[in-house]
Amino acid sequence: MKILGLSLGELSTAALMVDGHIVACVSEERFTRKKNDEVLPEKSIRYVLETGGITASDLDRVVIAGVELNVSTHIMRTYSSWKISDYIRSMDDYWYPKLYEKKDVDFYKVFKDKIDINQAPGPEKWKKLLKNIKGYYSTKDWPHYKAFLHDYFYSILGRTDIPIVHLDHHTCHAAYAYWGSICRGEDVLTLTADAYGDGLSSTISVIKKDGGLKRVHELGSNEFTLARLYRYVTLILGMKPNEHEYKVMGLAPYAKEEILKKPYEVFSSTMQVNGLSMVYKNKPKDYYYWFRERLNGSRFDGIAGGLQKYTEEIVLKYISNALKSKKKTKLAYSGGVSMNIKTNMLLHEESVLKELYVPGSGGDESLAIGACYAYMDQEIGSRELTPLANLYLGPDMDLKEEATVVSEARKQFFVKEYNPTLAAQMLAKGFAFGRAVGRGEFGARSLGNRAILADPRNFDTIGVINEKIKNRDFWMPFAPSVLREDLSEYTVNPKNIDSPFMSIGFRTTAKGKEALRAATHPSDATVRPNTVTQKSNREYYTLINEFKKITGVGGLLNTSFNLHGEPIVNGSKDAYRVFLKSGLDAIILPNWIISKKEF
Repeated sequence: MKILGLSLGELSTAALMVDGHIVACVSEERFTRKKNDEVLPEKSIRYVLETGGITASDLDRVVIAGVELNVSTHIMRTYSSWKISDYIRSMDDYWYPKLYEKKDVDFYKVFKDKIDINQAPGPEKWKKLLKNIKGYYSTKDWPHYKAFLHDYFYSILGRTDIPIVHLDHHTCHAAYAYWGSICRGEDVLTLTADAYGDGLSSTISVIKKDGGLKRVHELGSNEFTLARLYRYVTLILGMKPNEHEYKVMGLAPYAKEEILKKPYEVFSSTMQVNGLSMVYKNKPKDYYYWFRERLNGSRFDGIAGGLQKYTEEIVLKYISNALKSKKKTKLAYSGGVSMNIKTNMLLHEESVLKELYVPGSGGDESLAIGACYAYMDQEIGSRELTPLANLYLGPDMDLKEEATVVSEARKQFFVKEYNPTLAAQMLAKGFAFGRAVGRGEFGARSLGNRAILADPRNFDTIGVINEKIKNRDFWMPFAPSVLREDLSEYTVNPKNIDSPFMSIGFRTTAKGKEALRAATHPSDATVRPNTVTQKSNREYYTLINEFKKITGVGGLLNTSFNLHGEPIVNGSKDAYRVFLKSGLDAIILPNWIISKKEF
């Protein structure tokens, strides 16, 4: 069976499943070059069909994650186009009058300057849809938006006979967590947690006797509000909601206990865990003004630290209660909250937990994959679902494009044929280079194929990459790629938890602190490794292993190959453009090394 899975909204994404196996998945931003792009994923659909060797006529189903989707974020391109000032305007000009002054405010009038009717499928169809839109997020809008979406997909697929179905948001998150994992069986608890999806913010599922997933508990979006809180504290700190939450998490470890005490008390005075439910000491009227007022006078790092401490306590208690209540010892975990890697570190240290699986990029982009798994599980009843062996599901490198780039590069740079020993020697000498080889990674994390790499022993590397290449915030840590067999050398990992997708944090050993010092968090010396095996990525494994032969270190500093504010590079032209515009010393393409310095 051939299924096209779609996630619409933030990071519009397409995935293709063929007979229970995910063969391709990519987000539209990789083609449009606009980060977090919400536009309908036409290019992504064409890519996954081509990669699967099929045409639209071969598809059996189109499965869209989400039963009720928000047209407002789509037409206004909230995730990709809004600035911090726009989010503040939404609070001051829409939410405050609505919540505090009880006024009837028209979101579309407040943000008429943000409405983009020039995106696909074009002005006339958007104008027709807008005539039927009632408000910011109205259930009355959904039938009209649904018909609008279906017409569009019928059009680009060239057929109107294909069934298009919608599956619940959290059902898709759970399916991605469980069916994408090798962590399967009756002793697995599957938990999802995020800000909002089809009215819910968390679900708990177990395995039925027939092998399918069964939801046994759920929390509404107004019950479990942790992700909403994290979003608005991000805004209070002057950063972009729905994108910069990871920066708040990265800032948190710098806060001393006395600095984070007051903010922590503010957060903990609201939602608390009671069994599998949430209870409120104080119920905030909103999540921006209420907290901004009470956090007034607190230092920025203290706010981040207090929020992270509170997050860890809530998540750990909730999940621990769930494991004990359902008598499970293994956890598959997805949704936006699952991307908090520091909390995941504390989870795998929990005594009650024997196994932890956190898939890569558990945000809404992964719903495209989850939709495929969920349809096969729920609607077909098929249990022949292949786990995700890796996330190299994106476009492969085009060798003709590589040849064009190399021909141009020869005019002004040093060019040599690629070999892993030479590349490892360059890294050991202090080169920082971009690597664009093989199929691109799906999701937010670099896993080696679209990566900026450097020597993890050299702390000076951090300043070079931050200032000359990535323009990152000074407090943000880098991460390592580590040979799987060396993970226990560098991290405290008594349960032998794997981390192939950079989705789990670890404490470092004394050896890890030294060998990976440029790829650990500068404050607490934790790491979020991407483990590499010959099976998962043979060429990348070989490069790291060659570096190990030279230096004795089985790991590299690895960060995503992009300029700040841009999506990860897609092909050779993208890679070369970043090389030209940044302080990168060199780039590795499938067959060539291009360097600004002689080597």
